[in-house]
Amino acid sequence: MQSQTIITLLIVGIVISKTLIGVLIYFLIRKNQLLKVEQLKLTTANSILSEQAICIHHYNEELKIAESFKTKVLSIASHDLRAPFASVEILLAIDDISLVDKEDLKLIFLNLKGQVARSRTMLEEVLLWTESQLRDKLENTENCNIRDQIDAVLGIYALEIQRFNIQIINSVNPDFCAHTHKGTLAFVLRNVISNAIKYGRVGGSIVLQLIDDQSDRWELTVSNDGEELSSEVLHNLNFVNSWDRKRSENKNGAGLGISLCKDLIKRIDGKMQFENQHGIGVSVRISFPRKAYQAVS
Repeated sequence: MQSQTIITLLIVGIVISKTLIGVLIYFLIRKNQLLKVEQLKLTTANSILSEQAICIHHYNEELKIAESFKTKVLSIASHDLRAPFASVEILLAIDDISLVDKEDLKLIFLNLKGQVARSRTMLEEVLLWTESQLRDKLENTENCNIRDQIDAVLGIYALEIQRFNIQIINSVNPDFCAHTHKGTLAFVLRNVISNAIKYGRVGGSIVLQLIDDQSDRWELTVSNDGEELSSEVLHNLNFVNSWDRKRSENKNGAGLGISLCKDLIKRIDGKMQFENQHGIGVSVRISFPRKAYQAVS
């Protein structure tokens, strides 16, 4: 009887111990699962923090680049806008203007007229660019006839085109319209065509054509038969916020327009690409989303 009691107690003890071990194992497994969940949360949080740190770093780099670019814009603009005022000061400093030779006076006023025109254009461009910095995308879009916009720009540079005996070949559909920001489109066209004239060949040609390759974008190409660009200049034009192409004789300009163009065109979902046409010259491809374009029937 006593031995049976001992056996019973042993069995009960074994059952209780196994139960306790089972409960202990359950809590250990449960705790391990909770630890894994917490570890996963920490890993996810660390991953998010790492991504945010990378984003913040990129954002800071973009801010530095933007700040540097803005400083350069203001520096160039303030320098070039002084020119007409300096000329006026020189003119006003003359005690008796009647003593100035008529041809010299004519030349002074001609130079002053050119300086004022360039300064006004630059001021308009900088103001447009400044406005664009206040918002992510430019609003106030409207239907713009591309051919009319091009013809208006060609009219502005009619004297230069005639002086350099440049042939204009404009094959853009006269009924083709874009729903976009008119001021920015005009600004981009003005700068691209202006540079095509400046760096074209005397007696050469400028070709403008609208390309529809059935992709999701329309493309306007402006080409001239001027000197091809070096790989360094081409890289700066396409991938850097400024360019340092040296101007030859009678090819004035601030070197600011293309940089502003690249910044502005992004705000109307456009793209700009410079290319060498080997043995021919240089072309600029300007593209926009297909949804922004329509042909008037």
